[in-house]
Amino acid sequence: MKAVDLELLRPLWTPKSLENDENCTQSLKLWLIDGSYNVINTPPLLSLHCQGDEEIRKSLSLDAFRFSTHAAQTVYELQKSTAYSSLTSWRVIQTYYAAYYAAHAILRFFGKSFSHLETGHVKFLRDRCVSEAAFTPHLSMAYYLLTYTPEDKRINFLKCDESHKDLWKNFGALLREISNACLTLRASNSRQQDLSNKFLDLADALTLRGRFSSSNWLSVVRNEVNYKSLHGTWFPFPKSTPSFDTLMAKVKDWRSCSYDFENPNLIRANLERFFITSFIIIDLALAISFDFQKIIGKPGNRSKNFSRLINISAAA
Repeated sequence: MKAVDLELLRPLWTPKSLENDENCTQSLKLWLIDGSYNVINTPPLLSLHCQGDEEIRKSLSLDAFRFSTHAAQTVYELQKSTAYSSLTSWRVIQTYYAAYYAAHAILRFFGKSFSHLETGHVKFLRDRCVSEAAFTPHLSMAYYLLTYTPEDKRINFLKCDESHKDLWKNFGALLREISNACLTLRASNSRQQDLSNKFLDLADALTLRGRFSSSNWLSVVRNEVNYKSLHGTWFPFPKSTPSFDTLMAKVKDWRSCSYDFENPNLIRANLERFFITSFIIIDLALAISFDFQKIIGKPGNRSKNFSRLINISAAA
């Protein structure tokens, strides 16, 4: 993403995850056990009122950098694979997971954590609800979207079902939220609209122009390649399978995070559209990570491993 767009985007994510103190050691799931908050009865689940917002922002940003690092490592490994000249099945799967980790990171930068609550988390939260507010929430071991709203310092819970489909559903909803919010930023109407359209185009690409309402088209392609041997990514490769080097040439400077990608919906070839759509998501996650570091200055405990991986991969 271009630097001017990143700066314009800051008011939409910095209130939700930016915390200058790099001494971050507690993931969001650990914060649920040790954090300072009050439980609130919001049937059928619960919400939390944070007694302070510093720790929750530190937890969200720590998790975000962890997923950004996962995405960068996966792209680096993808880039180093040389067995075949075509876009192979494993390269498709690696590309998918890099985008999947990047989507997790972006959600957290924007104050949303798609997390699986284990038995211990559920029991702990239930017990607190009973002892502090005399109610029992309908919590079970499952995936949840936890959304932090800095205006009232609350965290709301939304129960989900599937680790991939629901991740993309919530990510697609976030993209549309961002697209709408871009129209309120302090900029000219043309700049607002241009940035808004970038997020709307990405959201549309994830639905394949409305064919997949859960925004999980990337996951569908991954499953078709992995379980049905479709899309010509298994040996022997048909002539229609795109060249991996040609695709990587389009994103060869992925560490710079300065691409101005074309609208992915205008790409006719299915696998190329999959690849570019994935890298738009990857680029956004890494770009926000770099912008976060630019704001806070010297990397510390929270983000130093992200920087190390980027530097190691660039030097290799």
